[in-house]
Amino acid sequence: MKRIADQRMKPVPKRLSSLSPYYYVLLGCVLSFVVCTQILITRLIFPFLRSESDLTEARSYYRAAASSAVTRTGSQNVPPAAETKAVPDPFDQLQAVNRDVTGWITLPETAIDYPVLLAPAGSPDFYLTHDWEKNETKYGSIFMLSSDSAGKQVKNTILYGHSMKDGSMFAPLLNYESLAFYRAHPVVLYRKGGEKACWKIFAVMKVNTDPAQGKPFDYQKTSFSCEEDFLEYLYQVRIRSMFEFPVDIKPSDEIITLSTCSYEFEGFRTVVFARRVRDSEKESVKVSEAVKNPDVLYPDCWYKRFGGEQPFLPDFQDAMRGGKLSWLKTD
Repeated sequence: MKRIADQRMKPVPKRLSSLSPYYYVLLGCVLSFVVCTQILITRLIFPFLRSESDLTEARSYYRAAASSAVTRTGSQNVPPAAETKAVPDPFDQLQAVNRDVTGWITLPETAIDYPVLLAPAGSPDFYLTHDWEKNETKYGSIFMLSSDSAGKQVKNTILYGHSMKDGSMFAPLLNYESLAFYRAHPVVLYRKGGEKACWKIFAVMKVNTDPAQGKPFDYQKTSFSCEEDFLEYLYQVRIRSMFEFPVDIKPSDEIITLSTCSYEFEGFRTVVFARRVRDSEKESVKVSEAVKNPDVLYPDCWYKRFGGEQPFLPDFQDAMRGGKLSWLKTD
C-alpha cells in the first residue's frame, strides 16, 4: 500500500509542469480561431455563396435570352417577321419565377449584374430583405418603388440596393469617389422591359438623411411638374456632385438614380446619376475631361468633420440668367 501511495504522490515532472500554462494558452487560441472561423463562414461566406447561387439561375436566363436575341438579330437568312417572333424576351423566364422582375442593371467589370425588382405597393421595403425569388436574405435585391411608376410619367427612375461589405450588390458605387474609377466605368447598362439602354453618368453625390446633419436634399424625385422644375432639380444635383462630368443634359432626357448606403456618417447615402444615351448618340464619353468639382455643396455635417466652408452658390434662376448651366443642352 505504501508503494502505491508513493506512486500517487509522485510529483509532476518539472518540465511538464512549466509547459502546462503555455499549452492551455495555445489550446485556447486554437479553439478561439476555430470558433471565429466558423462564425465567419456561417455569417459571411455561406450567405454570400447562397446569394450568388440564387442569382446564377437569374443570370443564366437573362444572358441566354440576350445572346439568342443578338444571334437572331444578326442573322442574314431569317425574314424580319420571323426574326421578330423568334427573338426571346430576356424577362420571360425571369418573370415566370417572379412577376416583380422589371429590369436588369449591369456595371461592366464590377459585381453589379442583377435583376431589378419592383417592390409591392403595400410593402416598399420588401426587397431590402428578399432576393429575386422572394427568399429572405440580408443581401436583399436591387429594386425600385411601385409608387415611383404608378400613374405618372417618370423622368427619373430610382434604383436602391445595399452596399455589402463583401463588395456585392451596389457596393461598387462607393468607388465613384475616385475619378480613376469613373474613367474606367463612365456608363451603366440598364434595361427595363423590352428595351436595352446605355446611360452616361453625370453626377455623384453624398447625401444625408438625418435632419440633424443638415437639411436633406430630396434626390428621390421621380416626376416633375414642368421643364423648369426638372432643370432646377438637375441644377441641385450638379452643384452637389463631387465631380464635373463631360455629359450634357437636355430637358427631354430621361435619367436614372442609383442609391446605396454610405458610411461617412449615420444614414448617409452615395448616389450616382446617369442619363440615357440618345438615339444616334455615341456611347463613348471623353472621360479625360472629368474633373473635381471645386465648389461641392455637401451636407452641413461634412464641413464640421472634414473642414472647409460651404460654398456660396447662386440659386437656379440666377445661374440660368448668368449662363452658368454649361451642362444644359437645348432640344
